[in-house]
Amino acid sequence: MTESQQSGIALLTRPETACVGREPELDRVVRLAGSADRWLGTVRRQVIRSIAALCLELVDEQTADAAIGQFDHRAVEWARDGVSVETILDTVHRCMRIILEPAGDIGPLEVVDLLGKASAAIAGAYLRCALEPSGHNGHARDTLAEQLITGSRSRSAARDCGVALAAEYWVLAIDIGDETRPDGTDGLDERVRSRRAVNRVRLELNRCCDGDALAALSGQGGTVLIPTTDRPEEHVDQVTAALSRAACRPLTVTVVRSARDDIPAAAECAHELLEVVRRIGRQGEVHRFSDFALEYQLSRPGPAREYLRTLLAPLHDHPELLETLRCHIANDLNRRKTARMLHLHTNTVDYRIRRIADLTGLDAKQCPDLWYLRSALVVADVPIEGKQQ
Repeated sequence: MTESQQSGIALLTRPETACVGREPELDRVVRLAGSADRWLGTVRRQVIRSIAALCLELVDEQTADAAIGQFDHRAVEWARDGVSVETILDTVHRCMRIILEPAGDIGPLEVVDLLGKASAAIAGAYLRCALEPSGHNGHARDTLAEQLITGSRSRSAARDCGVALAAEYWVLAIDIGDETRPDGTDGLDERVRSRRAVNRVRLELNRCCDGDALAALSGQGGTVLIPTTDRPEEHVDQVTAALSRAACRPLTVTVVRSARDDIPAAAECAHELLEVVRRIGRQGEVHRFSDFALEYQLSRPGPAREYLRTLLAPLHDHPELLETLRCHIANDLNRRKTARMLHLHTNTVDYRIRRIADLTGLDAKQCPDLWYLRSALVVADVPIEGKQQ
């Protein structure tokens, strides 16, 4: 199995989608696995189908690693839905038997190895769910996170959830993107899928940070506090990658280092920086204040910001030109990449850039003009005080 298959990207593949072209086999496994009377009313058909799809991927060498990762993620959902681990493991073994009976080209040791890996992933996910903060303790941790972020911290909240407050934290502002798996494949409402994604993020955050991190999260994002003690700055990047894989959604994160008593100001700064990053099209990955200090300052009130706001006024009646400019600058002026993202011919991109130069008097191919265009994009969507956006 190749190294790329073990990456986080591979884990984002939806198992049912990966089985395209194998629907007859998938239908056969689901039908046989759910045919016995003892299965009726015990496992929802959709759960059996998900397990069967993952088992088909598990026996394929090219997709086995991704299937193991998906077993881990989906088991969290099954655990939260109240499906017992015994039932899930029994379903996995039944599906594997149905799949392998007519094949005969996989040795017994390989079968044991595959079942062992799948069982370990499922058991690990169920164990994490069992150990996660819940009930009063979980509510107390949420309350403590909110109090630290808003500056209304009370020591009693820390005592209630057994958390030793650190002197310094990495303050992360997080935007959770759209699901990378096709919509509607599991028949679930987006609100349910979003809630499950947040639950997986919380579990993974707890695992990555040994239970030390605090979070205030919704389906759209939120704020995470990670103690800096014995954790290098690179730890934030590793945690973000793990959270994105767990959520099966891209995460855009901005991070600011802060003393405990300064967390409210740091959280506000991190979220303002997140808005700047989103406006200039740099979504995804981890972004630090030092990376966008200039852009952040440009978004502050003042006469310079108001002047920059006027530079793109000629494009207000040409939204396609404004979209092209945003995309082109975000792509570091790579016309081919811009053309692919906008589904245009490269000549069309060149024509639009020339039109932008004609209308604004600023040529994106010239360094001084590019600086002004980029700065103008930063402030373009900053709300005007006293006006409704």
